[in-house]
Amino acid sequence: MVDAIRILYVEDNEIDTELLKMCINRYKFTQPISFDIAETVEEAKEMYNTNIHSAALVDWNLPDGEGIEVVQFIRSINNEVPVFILSGALTPKHQQKAEQSNATAYLEKNYNKNFANYLYTFL
Repeated sequence: MVDAIRILYVEDNEIDTELLKMCINRYKFTQPISFDIAETVEEAKEMYNTNIHSAALVDWNLPDGEGIEVVQFIRSINNEVPVFILSGALTPKHQQKAEQSNATAYLEKNYNKNFANYLYTFL
């Protein structure tokens, strides 16, 4: 049995969570992926565990703050794990903040095969 890749997914929108899961499952990657879902910055900080999460996908807008706070928290613990910031709209200001926080990438939410393949190359 192949161990699943475990991802921390920080997203407060249930529809986006389901769309991402469907996107990943649709393209049938060779290694199974499991998600730990956090809906807030604080929940993500409590849930993140460098020993079990292979990557983090973090929504920009969260009920208790910005996803960039989660990126900064993860980077204070681990500089190697891939951390992607996801947003419904890319802005130059957000792109700059993402780069300053050493995020792996700042991506517009787009649940197609190219999006899934891009994420999977880092896992």
